[in-house]
Amino acid sequence: MLDSLLSAFGGPGASFLYVLTALAAFALTVTLERTWCLLVRWGALPDAARDALEAGDAAAAVGAAGAHPAAAVLDAGAGQDSADAAWEAMSVASVEAEQVVRRRVGALGAVGNLATMIGLLGTVYGLMLAFGALGDASAGERAAKLSEGIATAMATTACGLLVAIPSLAAHAWLQSRADAVMAQVETAAGRLALAKRRPASGD
Repeated sequence: MLDSLLSAFGGPGASFLYVLTALAAFALTVTLERTWCLLVRWGALPDAARDALEAGDAAAAVGAAGAHPAAAVLDAGAGQDSADAAWEAMSVASVEAEQVVRRRVGALGAVGNLATMIGLLGTVYGLMLAFGALGDASAGERAAKLSEGIATAMATTACGLLVAIPSLAAHAWLQSRADAVMAQVETAAGRLALAKRRPASGD
């Protein structure tokens, strides 16, 4: 199958295959970059940040959070005097944090859909070539053009699916990782808001 796909790059459907290759390179780049961020860099909120939040030390929690998106959200709430003001400030900051966390993840879903459509377009183009071979031509020429058209249709279909399936799978997985990171951010913000309410409830 790999040999057939490689040889198709020299056929009439090469333009479709080059576009699909570019989409595959983009999807791979996004997947690697987002995997590193969501799994390694932001994998889990440090225990020190959780302990500081439980102790009500917002400044220490911000420092312990490090590069985690929760740090910016906690920093927005740490400077507020009341729990309500802190919650509103963290709500605004969490929108910005979510944009950072989910950046380019949605593009993988678009790549999956585009790859499928481009592969389908290549299939139609290959079938047009195949049916066009049934016109005025010798039997040998008809057989050659028919074979070339069907090969083009199958190669673009296969290549489109080979790009689309991993892209959609990566999109679903990274989306779940982004949800997990945002859940950590929201939990940290909730703990800070509760910590700010404790002194008021004890008065």
